[in-house]
Amino acid sequence: MQRRTFLAAAAAASAAGRAYTTTPRYIIDTHLHFYDPSRPQGVPWPAKTEKILYRTVLPEEFRKLTRSFAITGAIVVEASPWLEDNQWILDLAAREPIIVGTVGHLECGRPEFRAHLARFHRNPLFRGIRLNGKGVSEGLQQPAYLDDLKRLADAGLELDAIGDPSMLVGLVRLTDRIPRLRIVINHLPFDWPGDPAARGAAQTALRELARLSQLMGSAAS
Repeated sequence: MQRRTFLAAAAAASAAGRAYTTTPRYIIDTHLHFYDPSRPQGVPWPAKTEKILYRTVLPEEFRKLTRSFAITGAIVVEASPWLEDNQWILDLAAREPIIVGTVGHLECGRPEFRAHLARFHRNPLFRGIRLNGKGVSEGLQQPAYLDDLKRLADAGLELDAIGDPSMLVGLVRLTDRIPRLRIVINHLPFDWPGDPAARGAAQTALRELARLSQLMGSAAS
């Protein structure tokens, strides 16, 4: 989108917003992270060298920062590959009504995936998992990995995919293999590759994905 087009659209949206006389009943932040480096086990992310990020980030701070925006709920996206950190977020959600859903992390293609999925899916706040998009593309060649993604879709859960634009071609293949799987592409928009062929392939894939009703995009708070 050209800058001029973006500004025109923003102005139109602002004018339209002034026409409303009521505040939306629900405003959900759909992508944020909570973590606590002070835990005895620490955190796998962020690293201690990340001076701005390496600190305790929990719902109390989120509520203070968003109070003026009338945010009514939040979806917590995983910031850790550790299995029990799925439970840590769910336990946090049990104490914090602001958390209305979580996207966890489970390793597809492993024998224990089915049991782990059943365990966390028992909690209705567990709404899906996040995986590296490059790993998803490679996993499509592995029957066990693909079967686990099918289990995710059969459970009515979604996949968050995180990565660079090179993953988009793989996500197109994934939607061909499992059309019923809902997918959220994290951290849009992308910086496109400098190589013309790679950029063209990624942009073509994104246009294909944009036509699908089961695809969404998100940024991070």
